[in-house]
Amino acid sequence: MRPILPFILILLYAVRPAQAQPARVLTVASYNVCNLFDTINDPGIRDLVLTPEAYEAKTAALARVIGGLSADIVALCEVENAGVLGDLLASAPLDTVPYRFIHYDSPDNRGIDVALLYRRDRVEPLASEPIRVSDGYPTRDILRAEFAVTGTDRRIAVYAVHLPSRRGGYGRAARMRETIAARLGDMAAQEAPGTGAIVLGDLNDHPGSKLVRRNLSGLRCLTAAPHRRGQGSYAWRDTWVMYDHIFVSRDLEPAEDARIFLRDWMLTAEGRFRGYPDRTISDHLPVYVRLFFR
Repeated sequence: MRPILPFILILLYAVRPAQAQPARVLTVASYNVCNLFDTINDPGIRDLVLTPEAYEAKTAALARVIGGLSADIVALCEVENAGVLGDLLASAPLDTVPYRFIHYDSPDNRGIDVALLYRRDRVEPLASEPIRVSDGYPTRDILRAEFAVTGTDRRIAVYAVHLPSRRGGYGRAARMRETIAARLGDMAAQEAPGTGAIVLGDLNDHPGSKLVRRNLSGLRCLTAAPHRRGQGSYAWRDTWVMYDHIFVSRDLEPAEDARIFLRDWMLTAEGRFRGYPDRTISDHLPVYVRLFFR
């Protein structure tokens, strides 16, 4: 009689469940880089003109921050134009990372826009557009970009946003902030099935605000938990506040709550604003989170 053990082992191997594929992990981040202007004075725009030395130092410091962050997608607020983004990505250590950027000029009267950096080896851009919310209020457009997640069949729609601040007329700014937030929430909710929505940016407001609750309640706010623990991305009157945010649609799978990216050299070392973010780099700190895609 032939031994049957080898046959049984072969049969068991053939019918065992397929091994689950490891999850693809993407890191997404939001960073207000605070007045990343160039050295050229543009007529008709209230742009800040940096000296060549200040521009070089700021660009190098921001590249160091973003390099340490090592995110696959980064939403940037307060960039002047495509030129400063090109100089940023040409600075070490970003010059060795396969980053590309998406940027459109907006009608903001200070000349600041939002932009997206992305790693082209991790995500593939499929489409992008600036979304003008109002022709009567000169502020930043919403930037929407759609990506395919490399190595998966998933798509994501990423929104970069920078809501108007309360300066320059609270009533008018408040109405515009409400309008943009409502539009943002509607667009994220209307994404096609299977396309996860991610909102990144500076809302100039905290996670528990009425603006967030009224307009973005359909999304999961990943910056809410660290905000409740007293953490923040911006220092105001010796208090940390969470103005920079990450929201995701309910079908996305975050590995954890959002985190603040901070190194000692990013803070002011002495003087009146000791312990605040170093304004020669940015007055904000980046926030980031890891997302699973299976």
